[in-house]
Amino acid sequence: MDLTLISFLLFFLWGCLVGFLAGLFGIGGGALIVPILILTYEHSGVPTTVLTHIALGTSLLVVFFASLTSAYQHRRQKNIHWRAALILGLSSALTAFGIARMATHLRGQHLQTAFAIVIISVAIRMLLERGLTDREGTDYTSKGKGLPLVAVGFTAGIISSLAGVGGAGITIPMMYYLLRMPLKLVIGTSSATIVITAFFSVIGYIMSGWGHGDLPSWCFGFVDLPRGIALIIGSLVMARIGAYVSFRTQPQRLRRMYALFLIIVSVYILFFK
Repeated sequence: MDLTLISFLLFFLWGCLVGFLAGLFGIGGGALIVPILILTYEHSGVPTTVLTHIALGTSLLVVFFASLTSAYQHRRQKNIHWRAALILGLSSALTAFGIARMATHLRGQHLQTAFAIVIISVAIRMLLERGLTDREGTDYTSKGKGLPLVAVGFTAGIISSLAGVGGAGITIPMMYYLLRMPLKLVIGTSSATIVITAFFSVIGYIMSGWGHGDLPSWCFGFVDLPRGIALIIGSLVMARIGAYVSFRTQPQRLRRMYALFLIIVSVYILFFK
């Protein structure tokens, strides 16, 4: 399944959207990447035994680079709590690495169902929230809160590896409501956390897929390099812009539009696959 110039440009544009949303909301963007990759592979003859695993592994590679760019921009605005990001990132990374190795032995249909359930729950949360108001400033005292941070990171690691996403759709509300962090600090810290989580997750998918007999020649483990590179380039272009926009506005309307999109994608995977 060679990547034509037109296909490369289409994936590049999709990567631009992923990067913009990653910077805007502090998410990884996997919810947008996994469905489009699954649809592409289904119409291109990729074996069903590895189809979903490749989509998840490739998604995590793109999520890593998109979040890295987003975190860089948030760092410049001092919107990252580094102690929290380190605890969250390491706890989620260790979990994600182990779960990724296990996930590669699960059936693709099970992984798609897990992905859809996670994403539709995130979308419902977005629709029901009544316009989160940011707490004053970006101060956050994390003394004595190491265990809650580890618990949030553990949750992020499980979600990241099983669903091919950064896990921010679940961890952002946990940090905001349970840890009482200011919203803008949550978004920046989430971006930094996802960098660590996605890195270890994608390493797990590469190692688990290495030498698999059903993999196409253009795969590096369970990672589709051609499409991944196209998506990464697009995400790098727009992630900084999305992060900049998040500093200037409260995108409630975009949240609801994004939530509706996620619901449509999830319903398709759950009921029309």
